[in-house]
Amino acid sequence: MAHKIKNFSNTNTLAIAAADYIIAAGLAAIKKNGRFCVALSGGSTPNILYQVLVQPAYQSKIDWKKTFIFWSDERCVPANDPQNNSYQAYQVLLNEVPIPKENIFTIPVHLTPAAAAAAYQLTIQQFFKNNFPVFDIVLLGMGDNGHTASLFPHTSILHETTALVKNIYVNEVNMDRITFTAPFINNAQHRLFLVTGANKKTMLQKVLHGNYEPDNYPAQLIKNADWYTCV
Repeated sequence: MAHKIKNFSNTNTLAIAAADYIIAAGLAAIKKNGRFCVALSGGSTPNILYQVLVQPAYQSKIDWKKTFIFWSDERCVPANDPQNNSYQAYQVLLNEVPIPKENIFTIPVHLTPAAAAAAYQLTIQQFFKNNFPVFDIVLLGMGDNGHTASLFPHTSILHETTALVKNIYVNEVNMDRITFTAPFINNAQHRLFLVTGANKKTMLQKVLHGNYEPDNYPAQLIKNADWYTCV
């Protein structure tokens, strides 16, 4: 099964379509399993989605008490740093919706990167009561260098096959990161990429239509995803 690619003329229509996608996935997951488990992404693009989800007409369509929030990657900066992915999600989305605090599982950035990754993997496994859990949705972005989550070009983590969550020091951004690994992301029911910005147009073509070179274009590691693009 190949990627499903939808191109949008502006970011507003992309965000509305993404919100509809998430609402539909949530309804299906709750009907099937009694809960909706989502891994959010970082970067600036998810904010356009969050701004739609907090609107009353959309917010009311999600059963927040049965929704559980995780993150597919995190920057190793303090939890109150604007660069922290969970901080951003709280500011734009989570503080604005009636989700119970105990339904939100942030990455423990107060620990060392290796300890944080190990602790988060354990938290996820205990929550799902499963050694290789299945998220309902993993939300993803793509950088103009082809990275997704914190899977950066030419990093060792691209070849990780056993861990679900791992820490990696990324020379390109001079920062420790914690990230879901590609096999774990691929285990999710749905993988939704949101990609905006003209600066990503060339890379998007390479990732989706070029030769398979995941060391150069790590987003190629993610299989059978839905790509919502406005580039």
